[in-house]
This record gives sequence, structure tokens and C-alpha cells, in this order.
Amino acid sequence: MTLLARDAGLELDHDVTRVVAQLFLPGESIAPMKPQAELIAERVRALAPEQARQIARDLLDAFGPRHPDLEALFGRNADYVLGRIGEHMESGSAHHTVMGGTVTNEYSVEGAALCNPSIAPHPDQTGLLDGQLRVVVSLRQIGEGHISSLGFVTGVIGPGESFTFASRHTPLVTPTITSAEGRWSSYRAEFPPETALSQRVLMPVIDDERNGIEDARLVLFTHDDGSTEYRATYTAYNGRSIIPRLLTSRDLLSFESHPLTGPAATNKGIAPFPRPIKGELYALVRSDGETNGLAHSPDGLAWGRETAIRGPVLPWEIVKSGNCGSPIETDEGWLVITHGVGPMRVYSMGAMLLDLDDPRRVISVLPEPMIRSTGAMQPGYVPNVVYSCGGILHDGVVWLPHGVGDNRIRVASVGLTELLDAMVAV
Repeated sequence: MTLLARDAGLELDHDVTRVVAQLFLPGESIAPMKPQAELIAERVRALAPEQARQIARDLLDAFGPRHPDLEALFGRNADYVLGRIGEHMESGSAHHTVMGGTVTNEYSVEGAALCNPSIAPHPDQTGLLDGQLRVVVSLRQIGEGHISSLGFVTGVIGPGESFTFASRHTPLVTPTITSAEGRWSSYRAEFPPETALSQRVLMPVIDDERNGIEDARLVLFTHDDGSTEYRATYTAYNGRSIIPRLLTSRDLLSFESHPLTGPAATNKGIAPFPRPIKGELYALVRSDGETNGLAHSPDGLAWGRETAIRGPVLPWEIVKSGNCGSPIETDEGWLVITHGVGPMRVYSMGAMLLDLDDPRRVISVLPEPMIRSTGAMQPGYVPNVVYSCGGILHDGVVWLPHGVGDNRIRVASVGLTELLDAMVAV
């Protein structure tokens, strides 16, 4: 089989050195009567003053360059754990710092895998050559315990058919979290303005997402008045069940996260359209787990009942089908990159075209995959998987960053005219 999309020849692999420092709560008990935190506090208090000062210096020397404001983080973590056991240590003392160090650990956010990217125009388009577009690529980062977080990398498309990833920066930074609208079902995440985009990491915050923030579908949304904001639907996983959620941001520096509700917001893979259609907000959905559908919403949060538009009918999608991110607007219609799962759980990526004014109507489909998990693309953390959470159109070329084997990312491209010519009417 000749695949339509062309590989760009670059790969973004997971990097085990990209770590965040986080609160570490030891086991609740290692003795019949005392919690472990209380025993640790006793041992820290028993340190001689000079010994405590030396340990504190060693901790800050060894780990300070890897994490911003580490001493302050140690202080917050120490106070949190000491408060739980009804104890206190002098803030800023060596013993207080050592206590914080004992209840803090490093977590490699992509220690296991990096996959399932999506792509949108970057908020900063300055300093580029003619024909270039700076983009932001969202990354599903998977670490210890298969816990997923959301990260970012910057890239540049063009001039011509070229794609480059920028270097990723460290140290990684997690945001300040506050409740939104006075309730913790929604929350705000604020990053320091001096951080680079690739330093910012959105880790699970609330109980609904404690086991992962998965498969964000990022899109630059344009309102009817011409204003724009970034929207990203993602899957919140708590270890037992999933809840679709929506991230919004004007600048990728400050984010808000809200739960999605309604009959169509019951499964993975919700992908918002990049603008309203006749005043209505639409999204691709897959409520039954195998059929591409369409839903609309008055506010982007509550989604009504799904209208099925196309199920798995081709051999390479015989198990199930779904979308690979938000639709891409073209003069001919809404281009939807799709994925299908076939025998041996082999993933492939295809396409369908929807009517611009009535996206319930499928105009044409690609009869054969344009990207398929074959050859060198088969091995991985999860074999035989190619998957994307969003593509972008620039200068007549569709660019598709995609996961390979659920552990690394590659980029493919296909000419829009070439793709549309290969599709067949339905």
C-alpha cells in the first residue's frame, strides 16, 4: 500500500530528564500507633543543628538548579505535612528545609512516553521569514504510574515543506492553582510570565483527573466578533472512569479548566470546531466509542445529543473509528482527520470532508489510510498505534504531528489538493 502522507524525517522522543518537584506523602503507617510522617518529623528534629544545615545545603545545591524556588516549595510541603500531624517547625530553619526535602520527590513527567500531539498557531508570530508559521504543539506526557500530563513544544512550519521543533527548555514549571467561579469542579492555572512555553506543565489537579490529563485536542477558536482563544478538550481519568473537560486560554499562560456535560459528553475524543457555524458551537464526538458523530452546544460546555455521521465501514477501521482532532476549514469543506482500528489493533489515519454549512453531511472520504502503523512505526509502548489529536493547514499543506507506538512523536504532511483528489464521494 502506498501511503499518501509523507514523513517529515524528524522525531520527538520522551526525555526522562524533564522532571517536576512535587509533594511526596509516604505510606500512612510503618508502625502500629504513629503515621510515617510523624516518625519522619521526629528523626528530622533529632538532627544536630550543623548536620541539618549541611543536609539542607546539599539538597539545595543538588536540586536547586533543577527546580525554580525549590526552598519555597520545601517550605510549603513541610508546612502541609506538619499541619496534618499537628506539628510545627520554624519557617526557614535548616530543620524545616530538611523536613520539606523528605516530603518532596522528583517526577519525570515523560519518563514512560510522549505521544498524541495536537497543533495550533503560536501566539507569537514575530521574527519569521516569509512563508513561515510558528506553531505550538501540545504533548501528552506519560510518567510513572501511567499518569499523563500536558506539555508543549514550539515549532516552525516553512518556508516550503519544512517543519522544525524548537529546543525544549528547563526547568519545568507547574502553575499556581486556584478555584474558578468559587467551586473546585473548575479551576484556574497561572504560569509565571517569564516562563517559556516548553517549561509549562499542566499536571492533574482535581480528583477527577488524578490518574491523568489525556489526549488534549488543541485548537485556536475564533468567535463571531473576531476575537480568539485557545480551546483544548481533554480526557480526565481518575483510575476508574473518564470525564471530558475543556481548557481555555487567551495566551497559553493562564488556563481555565471546566467539566463538559450533556448527553454527548460521555466518552473520549470530543473535538471542537474552530468557529461557530450559523451562531452554533459544534464538536465532533464519539459517544458510542466507535462512530464519528456531531453535537452542538450553546456555550461550549453543555453538549446536546449526538447525531451520528459516519461509522466504521472500511476494513482498516473495522473495530472502531474516531477523529484525530478539530476539523480544519477549507474552501471545499471541513476536513476531518480520522483514525481507524483494524485487525490486530492496528491503527491507521484517514480523512473525511464535511459540508461547511451543514457538517452533518459527509461529502467524501479517503478510502485508504494516509498514515498507517507499519514497519518501523509498529514498535512502541503500545505497538501498532499511530494517533494524532490535531493537524493544521498552512500554504496548501496539511501538517499532522502524530504519536507512534504511544511513546514518541513524528510529523507527516500531505498536500491539500492531493488529499482532496484522493477522496471519494459518499
